[in-house]
Amino acid sequence: MEQIPLYQHIVNALTAKIESGELQAGDQLPTEAEISKEYNVSRITSKRALTELENAKLIYRIQGKGSFVSDDISPQPSLNKASKEILLILPFAHNPGLGDYEKGINEFLATTGYTLNIQSNTIVGQRKLLESALQSANSGLIFYPVSSISDLGILYQYHLAKYPLVTMDKSIEGIPFLSVISDNFGGGYQACQHLIENNHKKIAFISSLKVENSSSIRERYFGYLKALYDYNLIDYSVSDLTDRYLTHNNDREYYIQFVQSVMTQGITGIVAENDLIAIEIIQVAKELGLSVPDDFSVVGFDNIDLANFVEPKLTTISQNFEQMGYEAARNLIALIENPHNHPREDAVVPVQLIERQTVKKL
Repeated sequence: MEQIPLYQHIVNALTAKIESGELQAGDQLPTEAEISKEYNVSRITSKRALTELENAKLIYRIQGKGSFVSDDISPQPSLNKASKEILLILPFAHNPGLGDYEKGINEFLATTGYTLNIQSNTIVGQRKLLESALQSANSGLIFYPVSSISDLGILYQYHLAKYPLVTMDKSIEGIPFLSVISDNFGGGYQACQHLIENNHKKIAFISSLKVENSSSIRERYFGYLKALYDYNLIDYSVSDLTDRYLTHNNDREYYIQFVQSVMTQGITGIVAENDLIAIEIIQVAKELGLSVPDDFSVVGFDNIDLANFVEPKLTTISQNFEQMGYEAARNLIALIENPHNHPREDAVVPVQLIERQTVKKL
């Protein structure tokens, strides 16, 4: 029992009863509540077991009456393994330059018998997709979370059900899912170090979410702080500014106020949480009659396609999205095929500084 997910143990037990003739065509199966009580599992787990049996056409279900053994149960596909489809849930339907996740996932899946299904939570929301996926016949889930602290209740149910799940980009607070992440700490350090090596001494950090809400942003921020500390450049006036701009409401006034504060405090370098924010700052600077990098320098994070086309071209930290997707698929299939012998260590994918035109040597 301990070597397979709880729902699969129930599936195997009921399948054995059907194949042995203990349960015959037309016989009614126990209800979800009865299965929950007998196997000491949640209703979600018992419901998924019945869904697996129904998908394999071993049973049929009549609303309001229950579940029954199918009239024709031979031959049926084996239920010793789940379906050969894995699900990828993303927080965006279209993302500028981040599409190589799918390419990397499919590259690994091509060496297996598994296929990929992709869903975006932009319409129905993350929680609804997670609830639906837990009841589905997918073999496992690659999950790109909106934040590190959202929908913890339903995600903990995945953990309790031993559902194969790997997160990308962020880890989930308090739940030990395997994660595939970029070296965010190293990237934040490299971005700040690059500014320092170009003689910048007052350097601010700006982000789109509070650092406590996102493990990836938090690690970039800590890397930035560590570089300042290593070079004896911790400036508490700059820290006060940074603290005010660790979250934003994504309107133009926010960026205008930030750029004005940068100029007022004599800040010459900015580490932006991602490229989109860095590009917004560059555009706002132009509107205010300022110039990047003449008035201040900017380093982004992600190396999206637009970073190479904006003027000036953006210096940034490049993530290897394709490799992240590949590692996520590799780890997930290993969890599915051999859940108790797979190493429980997160995969950290290296990043690279891409030097372009937005950092000026002072």
